[in-house]
Amino acid sequence: MTKPKVKKRFAVLLVTLLAAMLLLERSAVAAENDLPAQLIRYADLVLYNGQVLTVDADFSVAEALAVRDGRVLAIGTSEVMLRLAGPDTERVDLAGRTLTPGYIYNDGDNAVPGGDFYKDTMVGGWLSGRIPGDDMEVLLSSLDDVLDQAEPDEPVFVNMPKNFPAEAFDWTADDLDKVAPDNPIALFYTSSDVRANHAMLDRAFAMGLRRDHFGVIKDASGEPTGALVHEATGFIGWQARPYPSRAYIEKAMRDAKASFLGYLSVGVTTTTGHMSGLTISMLNEIFHSGELSMRVFPGHDMTRQNPFPEQYLKRVGNIVDFSLYDPERGPMVKIVGAALASLDDGPNSPSGILTIEPKDRIMPELGGTPYGWNKWTGESVTGLSWEDLSDEQKLQTDWNTMRLLIKYGWNTSGNHNMGSGAMKVVLNAVDNAYNTDEVLFKQIKPNAYDHNVIWHEDNFALIDKYNEQLRFGLKINEYFDPRLVDGKAPLLYEYENQLDTLQPVKDLIERGVNVHFEGSDGSNHPMTIIKWAVTRSDDQGRVIAPEQAIDRKTALRMITWNAARFFGEEANLGSLEPGKWADLVVLNGDFLGVSDDEIDTLHIDLTYVAGRLAYDARLWQ
Repeated sequence: MTKPKVKKRFAVLLVTLLAAMLLLERSAVAAENDLPAQLIRYADLVLYNGQVLTVDADFSVAEALAVRDGRVLAIGTSEVMLRLAGPDTERVDLAGRTLTPGYIYNDGDNAVPGGDFYKDTMVGGWLSGRIPGDDMEVLLSSLDDVLDQAEPDEPVFVNMPKNFPAEAFDWTADDLDKVAPDNPIALFYTSSDVRANHAMLDRAFAMGLRRDHFGVIKDASGEPTGALVHEATGFIGWQARPYPSRAYIEKAMRDAKASFLGYLSVGVTTTTGHMSGLTISMLNEIFHSGELSMRVFPGHDMTRQNPFPEQYLKRVGNIVDFSLYDPERGPMVKIVGAALASLDDGPNSPSGILTIEPKDRIMPELGGTPYGWNKWTGESVTGLSWEDLSDEQKLQTDWNTMRLLIKYGWNTSGNHNMGSGAMKVVLNAVDNAYNTDEVLFKQIKPNAYDHNVIWHEDNFALIDKYNEQLRFGLKINEYFDPRLVDGKAPLLYEYENQLDTLQPVKDLIERGVNVHFEGSDGSNHPMTIIKWAVTRSDDQGRVIAPEQAIDRKTALRMITWNAARFFGEEANLGSLEPGKWADLVVLNGDFLGVSDDEIDTLHIDLTYVAGRLAYDARLWQ
């Protein structure tokens, strides 16, 4: 008698349960917003109805992109991406405009004032740039103006004019004692050529610079002449120089924030370059004040031209990839390597570009030599080429620092190499470093070198051998927006008959060399760089090496994914793929649709760093 009742009750209970479950399911679907917020994660930002250039391996093109927690959530059609949006999602109608990854510049040495701290003019606790003085009268007057600002016995540092009078290069400590009788003084002609008076020499020796160092130039009697080169110059520029005043640092940080806006206004969301401890300290303070609006990834200058690199490396340890991390935007400051000294100078300097093949001719207004000077050897003073150095002398240059960096797991980053001769020395230093038995720690990132304006076939054996460990920036603007001396472009004048082969962009890409286009600051517009690469012509219609032209998609990759690969960040930056940081740029038109000659008419409407709006052109008209 009881069994039918039990079955009936069980059936009723089962029906009730099923009905309740169905009701709950329908309620959840109908009133999803009533669920706890922790269970609902809509996209934070959806950009739709546009042309999304992902720059992934297939260069996929989509209509829309969704962002959540600072990263790319999904990419696809506008319809699908908008289904990821919730009541609080920001929606941006691209109205057909192009969306690309944020651009990456690798020559950002001066993203923050103080990037050239080691050679800047410094007096009264303030840093400034080069003094005027292309002729001796103006130069002496400029030096007097600087010294008038100094207290007695205050060390004074001067960044000399790029085209200084030739006779000033021969000044000795005795000469500078007369120029600055009351102050230690050091004149920086280049980053590796200094003249100091006796008071500055005494200061450096008292602080630890060895008198017998190769870079301390001596006369026939063994006495220092006042000339210093390479690592001795670095000691003067960093160890013997005090930090600037707090008043200067506060102004410099204000200037830095304006500099960041300049980058963001042209779509640059990340910059890297060699940077001083002063720069890194300012970045730290700006980050912790919540005012760092873009990513800055330094190659630390701590070993650059440092006579004691191993002491620093052992005390600091390997801090490559250490970062200042914003929970919402990811790494905003990250150490990506250590810098070495530049091996050569620029085309507008008498020191010139160090090359394997000679110049076609020497520009009379500039002077110099057919092959340029080697700054590691102090060739402008010593007369020694790299092949002339003894093994003991090489150990007192950044050749040895390269070996030590690789020994302790560091990589080089932010290194200035203009010419094929400079590249040859660097590649041989790399080869020497990897062929020792002293490597203690594995490298985390590749060795990266800036500029690379002039290439030569002789260097490719070592480039091919170490291709996975090497990255090269290409300073294409040296050809299409060249530096001038007296209205003339030295690079185009001195290498006139070699221009078709000096920087073979297309050939390098096809050969598999890890290259990208570099930019330095907001004055270098990425769309202009791309136009140069595609058309191979400048604003005057001058065409250079047209056979090295590349298509615009490849050129875009050269300032995004390839640029991220330059410092080992291609897994996080440089393309728009789910999981990567959502550093985004919205152009004011159709990147794929404009003609080649009109690429540089495209400008930046919006720039995002990790999905957060960092620049809006409408607010800066």
